[in-house]
Amino acid sequence: MEVKRGEIFSRTLSGRCPNCGHFGIFQSWFRLRKQCPECEMELEKEESGFYFGTTSVGYVLAILLVIVPVCILVVMDVLGMWAGIAIAIIGSILLCVLLYPLMLCWVIMLYYIVQAEELPKNRTDTQA
Repeated sequence: MEVKRGEIFSRTLSGRCPNCGHFGIFQSWFRLRKQCPECEMELEKEESGFYFGTTSVGYVLAILLVIVPVCILVVMDVLGMWAGIAIAIIGSILLCVLLYPLMLCWVIMLYYIVQAEELPKNRTDTQA
């Protein structure tokens, strides 16, 4: 295996291509490029493959980091109910928007750590 799992981990968490390590895999804040500009590895596995995983990660983070703490503050009468609802909604949306590229990198990282042989540099001639 040419690209080790540790390299995949560090490359994707810093927003680089898991295959070659090149920066620039994002087309915009919410969109991956179809291919890496350097090694031309396909970055979109299917129509919305990595994006579904990112949505799930976003829901979990919003629940753990925003909604549960706000609910605790409401129950303890530190926040009023309507203020808590407003903070939970706005906080969840902001968290997901601000962390979206990082969450997308996490999903890509998990995919290629589990299936490292899927990277073009790690394929043998029989897999290509």
